[in-house]
Amino acid sequence: MKHAENISSIKALQAWRAIPQHLRDKLVRNVFCGRCLNAVEIVDYSIRQEKHALLLTGKCRTCSQPVARVVESD
Repeated sequence: MKHAENISSIKALQAWRAIPQHLRDKLVRNVFCGRCLNAVEIVDYSIRQEKHALLLTGKCRTCSQPVARVVESD
């Protein structure tokens, strides 16, 4: 299933695309939701490059609560 991605920069896009697709899929489906108190899928997410990580921000697929995922880089 494809999800809308909002990429904030070329650097963020390159970093995200450098991660193998199967791992990106796992990251998107394993985001903690404080309302559901469980790992959920993030939807309607955007990707932003931070200092040493990527930050995915979006909504919980189950309850639409805002959620985020940090993907650390080397």
